[in-house]
Amino acid sequence: DLARRRVYYINKKGFLLAFKNAFFNIFIYKNCKKAFKASRLVPINAQVVLNRLNIQLRT
Repeated sequence: DLARRRVYYINKKGFLLAFKNAFFNIFIYKNCKKAFKASRLVPINAQVVLNRLNIQLRT
């Protein structure tokens, strides 16, 4: 957004505001979920791990 407005210099306060906006726009749940799926990684969620292990309990 800053480059489109031809802002080529940014101070610390301006950077932090721009970073905060960019960070929260990029790291939303949907994007994180797609990244895990694309990399074939499973986020740390015990229920997901247990479901994938297909454990059969015996007594």
